[in-house]
Parts: sequence; structure tokens; C-alpha cells
Amino acid sequence: MRIAALAIAIGALVLGGAATAQGMPSGDASRGKTNPAGTGGDDIPGTGGGWGRKYDANGRMREKDYRAELARNIADAERLVGQPLTDRDRGRIREAIRSDLIAWRKQYDPRRADYREMHDRWLVDEGSLPPDGWAKHRVDWLHAQRQWILANVGTGETLEAVRR
Repeated sequence: MRIAALAIAIGALVLGGAATAQGMPSGDASRGKTNPAGTGGDDIPGTGGGWGRKYDANGRMREKDYRAELARNIADAERLVGQPLTDRDRGRIREAIRSDLIAWRKQYDPRRADYREMHDRWLVDEGSLPPDGWAKHRVDWLHAQRQWILANVGTGETLEAVRR
């Protein structure tokens, strides 16, 4: 009985010591950090630093930022048209269209019928177009997205209600 009590007491001391050691500072102040302070990687979303400053409380980009991103995407997509592209590029361009559709849906929350129409028209089977056809297809999609925004949201920088 005494041996069992002694074993339990020694076990408690060992476990208690290990737990205490884990809570002690190691002396290395940078341990566990992933980014040096002030680089933007440690910013809390929405505090004005890093990626958080482009989004509102609902996770939507500010309208002017979304439209600027769309303009950059159009310019990038137009640069691909006429370039020699591979089958791998075809998959990447289709994936970019899929990502564009998700971002557009999150930003504007279009009616289900509008989204379904755009999705079915622009996100076709990967093998249905050659790589250079996908490049042109993405440019056309981005222009169609811009036209939808102008028709349903307007030209202002504030996000108006899209659902009617």
C-alpha cells in the first residue's frame, strides 16, 4: 500500500513538473512567431493592415476594390489571348473562371437564376475548348461580368441591393 502511494506521489510530481516546464518561457522571444512584427502578417483582419482592409464586415470587398481587381483580371486575361498555351493552361484558365464566379457571387449575391445562367454559360466542360479558346472565353466572361455589374449595380462606388 505504501509503495502504491509512493508511486502515485512520484507520478504526480513528474507530471506536475512537466506541465510547469511547458508554461515557462524559453528565453527565445521570437519562438512561435511566423512573421516579424510590422510586416502585415500579424495584422488582425479589418484593422487597416494586410488583406483585411479590402473587406467589410460581411466579407465583401469594397466596391472600388472589386472593380479594380476586375479591371486587373481583364488586363491579365487579355494578355494571354494569342499566346502559345498548353493543356495545363486550359485547366488553369478554367479554374480562374470558376474562382471568378465564386468571387462575383460572394460580392453581389445575384439571384439564383442569374447565377445559374452565368455559371452554365461560362463554366463549360474543360475539353470543350482548346487552350487558346479558353483564354478568349475568360476575357469574354470578365467583360460579361462587368456588364452585369453595370446593369444591376450601377456605376457608383457603393454597393446597392442587387436582389429585386
